[in-house]
Amino acid sequence: MAKRDYYEVLGVSKTASADEIKRAYRKLARQYHPDANKAADASKKFAEVQQAYDVLGDETARKKYDQFGHAAENVGDPSEAFRRAQQGAAGGAYGGGVSPEDFGNMGGQYGDIFDQLFGGRGPFGRGGGRQRHPAAPAKGGDVEYPVTLNFEQAARGTSLPLRLSIGDQVETIDVKVPAGVKNGSRVRIRGKGERSGQEPGDLFIVVSVTPHRYYRRDGLDVLLDLPLNLEEALLGTRVQVPTLDGPVTLTIPPGTSSGSKLRIKGRGIQRSGEKGDQFCVVKIIAPKNLTEEEQAAIKAIQKAHPASPRDDLGW
Repeated sequence: MAKRDYYEVLGVSKTASADEIKRAYRKLARQYHPDANKAADASKKFAEVQQAYDVLGDETARKKYDQFGHAAENVGDPSEAFRRAQQGAAGGAYGGGVSPEDFGNMGGQYGDIFDQLFGGRGPFGRGGGRQRHPAAPAKGGDVEYPVTLNFEQAARGTSLPLRLSIGDQVETIDVKVPAGVKNGSRVRIRGKGERSGQEPGDLFIVVSVTPHRYYRRDGLDVLLDLPLNLEEALLGTRVQVPTLDGPVTLTIPPGTSSGSKLRIKGRGIQRSGEKGDQFCVVKIIAPKNLTEEEQAAIKAIQKAHPASPRDDLGW
């Protein structure tokens, strides 16, 4: 079957701008990505879209395509973009890169990986934007591989098994993600990228961290909202709070105000020998629907302590 016109594949006109071509590619790549689309022809369509963008997304290759059409692949010395398009046609949607099955083995929800990694061509990008001569590259291209970690994995580090498809061989490697990584962190694995040069490129693990239900991160510190009722805040108490390393009993001093930060030393994020703290941010929850007797009791307390908390603000 003859190849479809690349502009037709992406659904754009021949006068489309580079941004229009990029937007069309991203939309179709999401639509037909085998992880998201389980239709029988999804991989084939994804490969077709990728081939089209590898050419039309490259200014030099696009000019050659506009002049010669698909015959440009056989005109002179094919550009890097046409080489990638030919490899994609021979090797399926991933053309010797990371296979769709690899995403399923990671155990994460990847969301819009194209928005995260759109620094280069194709769904996995080319790390660093390096310019390489297609005839005799000194080094193979770098490859980016997105992974999603939960808050605890990012804070304390983890190990991930990755299956990489390189050429005709599949290799499984264990990647150690160091403690303290955050959204956008890149973990470099030397020599596991493309092998098209005199030496292989590198693999970059690009980390996305899912928000936690109650922890927040502030540098190396962990923040946790701690709700207290009036009695607990006024008279003090002891409450059990969660930390990344297990529950801790925290002493609440009498007269604790809302917004106070109570520190638990050494229970924060760990990175390169450093370790932050956990801060419990007090949130006083006032009771509702007080009886007249309860209101009178509160007014009596306030009468005994008439100072306003706004006295020192200069309002």
